[in-house]
Amino acid sequence: MLPLLLALLVTDWPQWRGPAFNGSTDAGSLPVEWSTTENVAWKCDLPGPGSSTPVVVGDFVFLTAVDRVDNTLVALALDRVEGEILWAVPMGAGGRLPENLPRGRENTMAAPSPVTDGEHVAFLFGTGELLMCDVEGEELWRRNIFPPSGQVVINWGYASSPLLWKGKLYVEVLHRGESYVLALDPDSGKELWRHVRPNEARAESQEAYTTPIPFTNRYGDEEREELLILGGDCLSGHDPESGEERWRWCGINPRKAPNFRHVSSAVTGDDGLVVVTTPQHGPMHGLRVRGTQVEELWTLQRPTPDSTTPLLYQGRLFAVDGRNQRLVCLEPQSGKLLYQGELETDAFLRASPTGADGKVYVIDAEGHVVVLDAAAETLTVLARNKMDSYPSRSTISASAGRLYVRTADALYCVGGD
Repeated sequence: MLPLLLALLVTDWPQWRGPAFNGSTDAGSLPVEWSTTENVAWKCDLPGPGSSTPVVVGDFVFLTAVDRVDNTLVALALDRVEGEILWAVPMGAGGRLPENLPRGRENTMAAPSPVTDGEHVAFLFGTGELLMCDVEGEELWRRNIFPPSGQVVINWGYASSPLLWKGKLYVEVLHRGESYVLALDPDSGKELWRHVRPNEARAESQEAYTTPIPFTNRYGDEEREELLILGGDCLSGHDPESGEERWRWCGINPRKAPNFRHVSSAVTGDDGLVVVTTPQHGPMHGLRVRGTQVEELWTLQRPTPDSTTPLLYQGRLFAVDGRNQRLVCLEPQSGKLLYQGELETDAFLRASPTGADGKVYVIDAEGHVVVLDAAAETLTVLARNKMDSYPSRSTISASAGRLYVRTADALYCVGGD
């Protein structure tokens, strides 16, 4: 049995927004051009679709999927070198949402991404089922994180990813009902705290698909760690030890529109910067948080994301308007527009951008990947790689000279020797 003392490297990709929680990594020597057969280290055919991002640590790649044969959910571990499935854990029925959803709104219950600290790996599904294993697949515990009634009202299916941070597993459930945040013991699954998070949002605006994000709140000579929760028309900062809410900013939906469900997660930067988006392609806000005080630094009206989370990379903020297939590049602290441009993809984008090795990678719903120069003064395309697989909704992971690109039916490991 392999030891479970796998140290997380800066080039691992342990959760859906990477090692820095902002979509970026220090991994280098990454590929620019490839196809489904060229410059591919391996391809693994998956049991079925899913929107979860593959997470990478040590010798393992973890992800979730719907088994298309019997519509069940499954947690998967792959060999990072060879791409073979090492183990699979069945996680119950109910993988797909109704088949009559219109194009562009397809989703599955394999939407939340796994998370790992190198010893534990947690798999969460849209059914509320949560599994904790060690990296070799030994089950430690499982439970359902939904309320006792089992009723969670979220239009397009629950899709928040868990956060494994500083020895605790955090999960949020923001929906049309009593919304809450949980902290669990990774070893036992014991509930450490449950914080009810009220809001004044209306109808669908109570729903969120966001992920908890760590934040270091610095004020004067003091600093404290916080957990950022975004949804229900507001951003809030919480004590990670108790869940207690320390502050709240509610500038997202001043008109109380009923359809402002939040998909895009918060992004944090230097000097107290927190970037939040407004649903339905509303304004994007740059905030500075110090203690309990929140200052709005800048606002961008258009183009802005609806369902993609911005990328903070090499001192720049990259945001993707997935519906109109446009990318905007800003100075994070000032909001100064550096450039914007058409991505000229063949379909809308649901996956968030990835920054690594001086490049920005974005994938559209058809499985077509645009590679951009992250340092250019204008939108500069280095390559367009067509993988032709619909619907591709998973964010690209980058680790140790390789990209992990999930399409509708397979996981590709691209690049490397």
